Amino acid sequence: MAILFMAKMAKKRSGYLLTEVAPALWLAFIIFTVPMTTFGTLGMRYALLTSAVHSAACLGSRCQTFLVNTSPTSLSAVNMATQTAQNAAKTWSGITITQVNTYIAICPVSGGAVTRQSTALTSPANSSTNAYNFEVVLQAQLQPLITDKNYWLVNIPGLTGPLTTSARSDFFFENTQGLTQ
Repeated sequence: MAILFMAKMAKKRSGYLLTEVAPALWLAFIIFTVPMTTFGTLGMRYALLTSAVHSAACLGSRCQTFLVNTSPTSLSAVNMATQTAQNAAKTWSGITITQVNTYIAICPVSGGAVTRQSTALTSPANSSTNAYNFEVVLQAQLQPLITDKNYWLVNIPGLTGPLTTSARSDFFFENTQGLTQ
């Protein structure tokens, strides 16, 4: 008996159900789908930025020198990293690299604190006591999927405005004798 009563009530309410579902679906789309798509786009752009910094550090660590270009075709690690990162950012939309920082990370083999410097070594590298890594830090702005110049609400980085972030990667420097140049 209760089942029959509920079936009759559901039949009466079916007209009301449709008028309630449409606004609820619209709100769910606006509240959930648009921001999740925007944040998914930011995640993808950050993944592309980490790929760019990884490639820049990898190619820079293979160079013959740290600061000085040895020939027009043989770039220094700093110039190779900068060029690689900028070229990667041009390939993808929504990524603007604002700064490229390169460092020599000196890691003691016996343990201890890692020191970083952005200048060439003053004395030749001592591979028996230290490991030398080439580190690249990219500072960038990631554009959201939908940009609003008027900022109809407030400027929320990543949702209505650009998100400023950084990515870091390092590799073992292969030619430690070139760290003084």
